Amino acid sequence: MPTYKIRGIDVDFPYEAYDSQLVYMDKVIQSLQEKRNALLESPTGTGKTLCLLCATLAWRKSLGSFTTGMSTQTGGKSEGKIEVSLSQSESSTFSTIVYASRTHSQIRQVIQELKRTSYRPKMGVLGSREQLCIHDEVKLLRGKTQTNACRSLCRRKRGKHHCSHFHRVADYLKDNSHLGEEPVDIEDLVNIGRTFGPCPYYLSKELHKFVDIVFAPYNYLIDRGYRNSLQLSWNNSVLIFDEAHNLESICADAASFDLPSWLLTACIKEAESCINLSIERRDKTNDKSQNPDDFAILRALLLKLEKRISEVPIESKELGYTKPGPYIYELLADLNITHKTASKLISTIDVASTLIEEHNQQKSTGTVCRLDRIGEILEIVFRDGRTSHAKCYRVHVREVEAWAVNDSKGKVSRTLSWWCFNPGIAMEDFRNKYGVRSIILTSGTLSPMESFAEELKLDFPIRLENPHVITPNQIWAGVVPVGPSGHTFNSSYRTRDSPEYKKDLGNAIVNLARIVPDGLLVFFPSYYLLDQTIGSWKSVSNENSMSIWDRICKHKKPVIEPRESSSFPLSIKDYMTKLNDTSTSGAVFFAVCRGKVSEGLDFADHAGRAVVITGLPFATSTDPKVRLKREYLDKQSRPQGELFKVLTGDEWYNQQASRAVNQAVGRVIRHRHDYGAIILCDERFSHQHRLSQVSRWLQPHIKCFSRFGEVVFTLTRFFRDVGTQCPTKAPLLEAKKEGNIGEVPASELHMEKLVSPLTTPMAQNFSLKASSFLDTKNGRASFLGEIVPANRSSLSFDNCKTVHCKSSSDISGKVLLGRKTLLSPECERDDLADSYQPGEKSKDTPVAPCSSRKRKFVAGEYDLKQYFGNSNEHSSLGVVDLRDKDGVTSTGVELTRQKAHLPADSVPSAGDETQGSVFLAQVRGKLSAAEYIDFVGCMKALKTKAMKISEVLQCISRLFSGPDRLPLVKRFKDYIPAKYHSLYEQYVEEKTLIT
Repeated sequence: MPTYKIRGIDVDFPYEAYDSQLVYMDKVIQSLQEKRNALLESPTGTGKTLCLLCATLAWRKSLGSFTTGMSTQTGGKSEGKIEVSLSQSESSTFSTIVYASRTHSQIRQVIQELKRTSYRPKMGVLGSREQLCIHDEVKLLRGKTQTNACRSLCRRKRGKHHCSHFHRVADYLKDNSHLGEEPVDIEDLVNIGRTFGPCPYYLSKELHKFVDIVFAPYNYLIDRGYRNSLQLSWNNSVLIFDEAHNLESICADAASFDLPSWLLTACIKEAESCINLSIERRDKTNDKSQNPDDFAILRALLLKLEKRISEVPIESKELGYTKPGPYIYELLADLNITHKTASKLISTIDVASTLIEEHNQQKSTGTVCRLDRIGEILEIVFRDGRTSHAKCYRVHVREVEAWAVNDSKGKVSRTLSWWCFNPGIAMEDFRNKYGVRSIILTSGTLSPMESFAEELKLDFPIRLENPHVITPNQIWAGVVPVGPSGHTFNSSYRTRDSPEYKKDLGNAIVNLARIVPDGLLVFFPSYYLLDQTIGSWKSVSNENSMSIWDRICKHKKPVIEPRESSSFPLSIKDYMTKLNDTSTSGAVFFAVCRGKVSEGLDFADHAGRAVVITGLPFATSTDPKVRLKREYLDKQSRPQGELFKVLTGDEWYNQQASRAVNQAVGRVIRHRHDYGAIILCDERFSHQHRLSQVSRWLQPHIKCFSRFGEVVFTLTRFFRDVGTQCPTKAPLLEAKKEGNIGEVPASELHMEKLVSPLTTPMAQNFSLKASSFLDTKNGRASFLGEIVPANRSSLSFDNCKTVHCKSSSDISGKVLLGRKTLLSPECERDDLADSYQPGEKSKDTPVAPCSSRKRKFVAGEYDLKQYFGNSNEHSSLGVVDLRDKDGVTSTGVELTRQKAHLPADSVPSAGDETQGSVFLAQVRGKLSAAEYIDFVGCMKALKTKAMKISEVLQCISRLFSGPDRLPLVKRFKDYIPAKYHSLYEQYVEEKTLIT
């Protein structure tokens, strides 16, 4: 197992690490060492989770040994108590790592990754009674009924009604003090309980008190109630939020509430039922534990609240009724609900909900108690006995047509909302109260990043937008501004309802369904557009023609994402069934950005060979929550001395749309050997400000196309070529794994394929002299070469070798696949009805990448001729001639090669390699640091086809202008194919005249 020394810490990694993984681990350790927060983005499949675990645990181990052992004793309080102490008490003084993810299934995957590492910290995993209870009767209950039943049984030590599982916990922990020193997940704890008898729920509760790392769902940290129940030492702890791309909305939603009329009506009925149930119990069993008068008061308060909401004056259905956040206290004070009375009312609601749930269990109705929600609302409003947080809220009452069952259907329903517009409220305790050491937010899609710090009101000085570990030939990414008939693609409200737009979009999908193999994902901005567009595709213009929908179905069987969450699992099953049907060429999943398909699902390999984004998923601007959020942000002024920039309403609105696109795009290309296409069917994606918000790893690959025919041609070629080059999923991924980089054997990981993918053959004795990464912000080069295995002299990848370089502190966080690109002219909206067939000459300028952002590059000392190795290559199609006015092959249409026809100078010889290294040394000596960076950037841009040869020659002639650099001019000519000599001499002469 390789060991890498990063920032003075030895990090054991189970596989040979890519440079991007080393950079990621460097940023994690920097955050921990410097006690600063970090935002870290790394695409799915780059080994993010494995890197995060290894770096964090290596840092923790550097502080001292991991915790071992424990001793236990039982006490006799309330629900029973188990005292736990460590055999190594000094270990508890070290930082506790709290690793949070969205769901238990994601946590299970993280623990599986932990098992791959060499690290064995004392660990715990938190779960609910619903997941962990093994008591024959209690495990059948739900909600507070289950909680109360559990606590009641745990209090009793003997008799029929006691929990033997709880009382076995102490003995089991005493005999198995090593529990948690090997990775265990919730299923492991349940199996221990079933086999040996201890309660899994209380095992997890005891384990988490003194651990090195604890795994938990988000709500255990964000929800104040859950957080306060944790017995952790928060001071100097490390919080990690994995899959954090939705953390802002999760925090805001956790601090907000909506109370619709139907829910309030249901609560009133439940309060009335409690009155009757308590009277019935008192009469039959003389049980006076529940007072009917308390429930009567609760019912009266709810009736009065219902009346107050109904009397709110709403002049405009669209605007509703809005008040500042503190108005909620005025509204509730009229009901005599204040900070003093709220706690008593919450206690009454707890008793009432228990009574209701016990009754429902006896009747086996399975009905959920609604009163619990009223208690949660009061806890949100009256948190900590303070009111200062209310300024970040808005009270809103709106009218909608009721959808509830029975007689309320069709009637007007009102909803009282208290919306939090400052997600940082959920995180402020960590910053101000608990003294947390570092907070690390990480995900595959955090871009655009700026809003995270601004929304969460946390400072994130350490940031990283990592590249992907795939090579450029594994991805096709392009902006498609027009359809087959030349109609502009723009999904804004001005054009999205036009028949021409829908028809051309449909014809484009027909073509894509024909070209893309296996699974195709098509994302619409909203359910409205999805329904409207598919509805128009199903209509037939005349009896003799097939509908667009039928033509799509001819190539791929369709599945449409349902609005109802309950139907979603069936739609996924349907998609996989159709995908595996050998009678068709695959399936197409029509879905919605921000829907379930776009969130967290893994469409690896043949399940998702291409994703189509049909437009920018802006939230409905007239939606009251969106409108008020934008108004709230616009009204925020930056206080004197405030550390955080205030996000404007428009900035937030645009960034939310871009993040939804990035999340949807992330469904494809899920691991190192995966490949796929990302097709952006909206002209607005060609605008630079929009492209700048696309995930950084994707930006270098995006090209703008001016005609749909070019898209068809290049996309067809891509899938034809990549299908023969990339391995199938069967030998690479086993048993439906997540496709992380760690799942690929170390023998298959080759650094040179990541650092400098070649399109021409490479000499057998080729050696990589250095891997440098350019930080365009400060203009200095930084290196990774010093981060080599500490247990070996060098890291070998076939015939390549890495040398020692500068300190890892200089590592740029934005590396690899970051070569300089040129902004193409705005895509022309020519009539694209004419087909683009092989054999034609392209009338357009070369298709250039859209992004003008400087992309950082990896500079290696290669023989310079390899950069021109493709200049004379012939197309395997024989008749294809796609050249611009300079005679240079278009950068957007990469021709298929015939290796047998490669020119002799396309493969560097050993002698050429040595001469090239000497020449580069001369260049480095003559040019300034900035000029040398430009020189290497030009060469890499040429190699990756981000620049035309003519542009590169012009750039080089400029750099080499001047009498003292004349030898460079002459020497460089030796590396240029003869056909470009005259062009090069022309540029040199022009620069000489100017000088």
